[in-house]
Order: sequence, then C-alpha cells, then structure tokens
Amino acid sequence: MIISWWLIKAPMFVIDYVIVYELVHLIEQNYTPRFWNIVRAQTPAMEKAKKWLLKNGALLGQDN
Repeated sequence: MIISWWLIKAPMFVIDYVIVYELVHLIEQNYTPRFWNIVRAQTPAMEKAKKWLLKNGALLGQDN
C-alpha cells in the first residue's frame, strides 16, 4: 500500500477515508458490497470525502 504525501493537503475527513479505503483493500480486494459496507461503517463521512475528492482531488498534486 502506497499513499501519496499529497494527501496531507486534504482535510482530515478525507485523509481518514483514504486510509480506511486502503486498509480495507487488505481484507477485501474487490469493490464488493462487503468492501463498501466496511468502509462506510468505519468512515461516517465517506460520501462527503468522495465528493471532496471528485471536486478537489486533482488539486492535491499541484504545487501551491
């Protein structure tokens, strides 16, 4: 598992989501309903984080 250092620029709820997402892949490799249920159970702000990443994710890699 590799997590980009760019993630440090994201809000904490996004960081939490990404870390949980990657850790869940250690026990469930595919995007099954079980995968998403585990992520959702551990990350209450999952939908908010996904929306934030869709809107702002590309900005994380930029120098600013």
